[in-house]
Amino acid sequence: MRQEFIFYKRAYDDVSQNALWQYMLEYFVKRYEVIAKEKLNTDVLDTQLRYSIQLYCYGCVGMTKEWLLNDNTTSAETVVKMMFASMPNDMRNIFFDKNRNEDAE
Repeated sequence: MRQEFIFYKRAYDDVSQNALWQYMLEYFVKRYEVIAKEKLNTDVLDTQLRYSIQLYCYGCVGMTKEWLLNDNTTSAETVVKMMFASMPNDMRNIFFDKNRNEDAE
């Protein structure tokens, strides 16, 4: 785990044009959008949901960077729990609504 921590800390320190954190941000936004479209059975997401996905991903990537670079006391498990608790309701309803997820299967 310590090696992974060091790897990501160095990756977040990089502010070059092709930084890993930028790639991660783009990847997570795209991934959440693809999953949301599948769960909603649509090709187009409404503006509010797209905004929520982008805001959540920017926040998670930014706070992960903050945690890696400046916080040596909070456990990874606690950070993940806080990220989950911070997810916007419109996203939570799509990704974690038991009835919606059963219908998709």
